[in-house]
Amino acid sequence: MHVNQLRSALKWGSALVCLSLAASVLAAPVMDFRSEDVLSAADGVKDELHLNQNQQTLWRQIETKTRGILGEREKRQRDLQANMANGLKDPAIDLRQLSAAIDAESGLSAQDGRQLRDLWLTMNDALDDQQRQAVRLFLADRLQRVDQASCERSSVVGKDKLSGKGGHGGKGMGGMGGANGGGMQ
Repeated sequence: MHVNQLRSALKWGSALVCLSLAASVLAAPVMDFRSEDVLSAADGVKDELHLNQNQQTLWRQIETKTRGILGEREKRQRDLQANMANGLKDPAIDLRQLSAAIDAESGLSAQDGRQLRDLWLTMNDALDDQQRQAVRLFLADRLQRVDQASCERSSVVGKDKLSGKGGHGGKGMGGMGGANGGGMQ
């Protein structure tokens, strides 16, 4: 199994984490959003919110819980990676066993994603209307940047096709994820 395919499978369940609070500080399509990015994205909007003391306390609690959830998931995924590497050393290994482990981790990652979303929606509930508006504008800006970048990439690919250069830079498709080697990260 290709490493990028494994990473893609492991992270599939976490693609929508914390959509309600943050896209990425750097623009990213909604479906490519990684839970690991939630804290940096949250930092990108936190200062604009001018949180009161109670909100700051809740924010710190949610950040701590977020770090814990992400740390546990990271450990699980490292363990899975090691188990996969060891399993693939066995010439008699049934790949279905490895696939089942990936499916199990995907399910746990999806649960993590739902738990993180619930945490950050709790934070959203604690914001006043003006703060929620700031979050909405932050998210809209990030999605707008993605749309603009996507249009620019499409324009470049279209020009390459017209000129006969192709869109892959001579590197091939790179496995299941296409030219960028793995889909969701």
